[in-house]
Amino acid sequence: MNLDPDSIKRDFPRMRGIYLNNASSAPVPFIAIKAVTDFLISYDEYGPDSNASASMLDELLSRARKEVARLINCREDEIIFTQSTTHAINIVANSLKIGKGDAIVIRDGEHEHPANHYAWLRLRDGRGVTIRTLNLKDEDGSIDVEELEKIVNSEGIRLVALSHVLFNTGLILPVEEVSKVLRDSDRRIHLFVDAAQSVGCMDVDVKRLGCSFIAFPSSKWLCAPPGLGILYCSRDAWDDIEPLYVGGESAFIHDGLCYREMPYRMQAGFRGYALLAGLLTALQYINSIGIAKIRNWNMHLAGMIREELQNHQYDKLIKLYGPDDPRLRSSIVSFNFNDKDSDTMVRRLVGDLEREGIIVAEREVLKKKIVRVSPHFFNSEDDIARFLATLKRLLVLTS
Repeated sequence: MNLDPDSIKRDFPRMRGIYLNNASSAPVPFIAIKAVTDFLISYDEYGPDSNASASMLDELLSRARKEVARLINCREDEIIFTQSTTHAINIVANSLKIGKGDAIVIRDGEHEHPANHYAWLRLRDGRGVTIRTLNLKDEDGSIDVEELEKIVNSEGIRLVALSHVLFNTGLILPVEEVSKVLRDSDRRIHLFVDAAQSVGCMDVDVKRLGCSFIAFPSSKWLCAPPGLGILYCSRDAWDDIEPLYVGGESAFIHDGLCYREMPYRMQAGFRGYALLAGLLTALQYINSIGIAKIRNWNMHLAGMIREELQNHQYDKLIKLYGPDDPRLRSSIVSFNFNDKDSDTMVRRLVGDLEREGIIVAEREVLKKKIVRVSPHFFNSEDDIARFLATLKRLLVLTS
């Protein structure tokens, strides 16, 4: 697969155990850490409030936008830097020109990340927006595109919001099919996509997806320092949003208050420049390896885990989530137990694994606790073998 995880591991601070929780937050490579400290040193050397430092900030913003735009295939002026995915979602939810009489379509709160659920629910109470909810087809979180087609043909629908990859089961939702349904409708309907679990570990092309907005963080699959989010805002959606914040970077006075051009009008108060230096370097690092290679390796590791969990010795004990077809899922692997005490067993197992030096996550599917395992490109086959051996030993003790 032309990827050497043992060599890649040397690019990161030495881990004290096996880290398999990259869907939450990923480690940061040395070069990205160094980029942060190098920026801070240069910023102080020039003088934080000087013409030289201002030029350095402008260049950094431009280079970072260019790298993000290359990654997701968009124009540089369609990229807005935020504090997090949650922040980006709230910017869209509260900047969109909608109100009473309008409606949005969201997924259920069981399979959708709270960040991409609560912000839209708030519009119902704050602005009188009608909320339409898609039903689930199965436990993995699949949606019925035909149901969506019927909903969007009703009156008042202005936006559909969903995730690209589900944070709990790893299911890839049919975003391109949804986009086609919206394009074929007789009115303009925006598509918002939470791509927190896809950008950095699989190919994401916003033009192919056909979305108006997409949001993702620095700190998950991109392996950049935490504290930044990225919001893609299509040029086609510019007239339908208005700035949520205002400041000297985003507006000026000329016979009244005037907004600057995009994306600056939507980015008042941004000060995460040191983190942005780390993001830029992390993006260059990820691109040097290649998203396709990362996807293939991650899916190979996930396949090792799923194959073992589907072994006959576990078939009565373990319930595995996510579709069998690897084209329909990410490298997230989630499971729990066919036992009435499954929640207790999940919680105990996650804790026991961490005490053994293996980090995974506890999440939920339909109010049931699950163990979520999410390998990334620096993980090796040996990491997975050690995880599976430890898991087997702990399950023997549990049973």
